Amino acid sequence: MKHHLCLHLALLLLIANLHAAPRTWTSSDGKSSFQGELVEFTDTEVKIKHSGNFQIFKLPVERLSTEDQAHVRGLLRERRRDDGLKNGPYAAQITGQMVKGVSKRGLNYQISGNPKWDGAQRYPLLIWLHGAGQSGDDNESQMGGAPKPMLTEDSLKKHPCFFLAPQCPSRDIGWKNEVAENLVALIADLVENLPVDESRIYLTGSSMGGSGTWSIAARYPQIFAAAVPLCGGGDPKNAEVLKTIPFWVFHGDQDDQVPVDRSRVMVEAVKKAGGEHMNYTELEGAGHLITATVYPRPELHEWIFAQRKKAAE
Repeated sequence: MKHHLCLHLALLLLIANLHAAPRTWTSSDGKSSFQGELVEFTDTEVKIKHSGNFQIFKLPVERLSTEDQAHVRGLLRERRRDDGLKNGPYAAQITGQMVKGVSKRGLNYQISGNPKWDGAQRYPLLIWLHGAGQSGDDNESQMGGAPKPMLTEDSLKKHPCFFLAPQCPSRDIGWKNEVAENLVALIADLVENLPVDESRIYLTGSSMGGSGTWSIAARYPQIFAAAVPLCGGGDPKNAEVLKTIPFWVFHGDQDDQVPVDRSRVMVEAVKKAGGEHMNYTELEGAGHLITATVYPRPELHEWIFAQRKKAAE
């Protein structure tokens, strides 16, 4: 316990030092600049201690350069995320259990996370896309087939993560068009208001959700650190976009609802495009319902939570 407390205090001091580290501050017109430490900041005002005479200057944020304003906004964002588990807009939904919610764009979802986490740390976000039969508006059915083995007490001790289960309103729409846009808007809002590790956002789904995993990853490749589509399929024309994302694809070779060739074609297309992180497991003798076979696999847990999105160069 003592070691954990010391580590926590050290982390807080590191963050504080990063905020207070001297930097060159420049006026919005570019005519003046000085070295100083940021003492306090809000979205409208900063207090900066001059490194030369130690006087503290109070300045409106708008009088700072564009670069300095961006720096302050970044600090405000991280402070908001640090505080997200206690006072953020999603704090009431982070209880340690699955909690229902409706996004700003009207998308039903369930979410889980641990309110006892250290908000100064950042945690992965695992997103589950259900199959066609769980579509609707009850905000309940989408949990059928979900990767619950990754959410057990033992699993979360080893791999703590936020878990998001949106519900597609109609199987006729699927995980595309405005539904995909609404989901991505929700992901973005969660990232802004909770301590989510942006380099560790994972997407998985089965059947319609498997196909949705392929299509959403192709449409928003910059978001996801890894994707795990089960018994789905995609458009081989997206292979060039998908080649940078680590995939682990699963399909039963006796699937009578989504032909196994749909996964085979995608895997080969991405590999041909130069994808070096394409894993494929074809389950011999398995049909369409494979979630109960796939999601308990410890090797899958280890693999997915080890994936990290590389920072943009």
